[in-house]
Amino acid sequence: MLKSIRSDALKLVAWLVCSLIIGAALAPFLYHGCKALVQFRVLESMGPPGQWLEGKLDNAHFGRYFNRSMLIGALVCMYPLIRSLKLKKSHLGLQRNIHWKTDFGIGFVLASGILLIFGIIYMQLGIFDATNTFSEKMLLKFLISALAVAVLEEFLFRGLLLGAVMRTARPYYALIFVSFFFALIHFLKPPHNCARLADQDIHYFGTGFWTVGQIFAQFDNPVFIAKGFATLFAVGLVLGWARLRTSSLWLCMGLHAGWVFCIKAYDYHSLAPKKYGHDLILPYIGSDLKEGMIPFCGVFLTGTLASIWLGMRKNKVQLAHNKKLPTN
Repeated sequence: MLKSIRSDALKLVAWLVCSLIIGAALAPFLYHGCKALVQFRVLESMGPPGQWLEGKLDNAHFGRYFNRSMLIGALVCMYPLIRSLKLKKSHLGLQRNIHWKTDFGIGFVLASGILLIFGIIYMQLGIFDATNTFSEKMLLKFLISALAVAVLEEFLFRGLLLGAVMRTARPYYALIFVSFFFALIHFLKPPHNCARLADQDIHYFGTGFWTVGQIFAQFDNPVFIAKGFATLFAVGLVLGWARLRTSSLWLCMGLHAGWVFCIKAYDYHSLAPKKYGHDLILPYIGSDLKEGMIPFCGVFLTGTLASIWLGMRKNKVQLAHNKKLPTN
């Protein structure tokens, strides 16, 4: 019993719960506080930057403030989590990767390439229509965002958290736990009926916690699970496998960056037409490129191709090594 209480997995659960409590309590205060700044034109004295920020705050709905509050809660609780884990570099199980450039590049190409193929097929079938055209500036923005997300999240989930859980659990169990944790964190977003509440419906003490309840209430809906949670769990499994297989984060970061880049670009470029209706094509295809069972299978296809490539590289290295061995 004492061992389970001290376990690193339980510390992660405590971090999540505390982050939810802080985020839920903070969300209404953050919302009304920012709206007050807009109402009293406090930011106009800052010139164009202040006016730009004021426009962003004014247009943002409660769901966006809720997400930012959850992020603040997670960051506040991150320091005590890291201190409690008492991790050393040797605990992470990471090694220097001489193939880091290749691993990152192959991961990026495989992840983005397969999603791109799916996107093209969706377009050809008329499931999605193009709504915006690309520019070099916009693609660069998506690429920078994808790289930032991949580096930060892979260091946190596959570096820090997976390394921590593997100290007290077998790699297989640690992989499943962190993958579920990864999917859950990414799915803690308020549903549509909570995201766009009117000002008078957002109460300082209660609305944030009510929203958390609405989020978890979605998990009794199988369509909701098929729509995205299963795919996120599969992504966590593939990324965790890549980290264990290579003892490095470079392949993970390449895969993660490729997926994020393609999803952001596709979301900007296309929109699901109303004539199909999302319920008609679920659970196979959802409202964007990452929802549905087809992207779910695509994630495992990406992992399979990455595994084949790693096996081919290993055989090539072994063959080159055998040629260098002296013969009798």
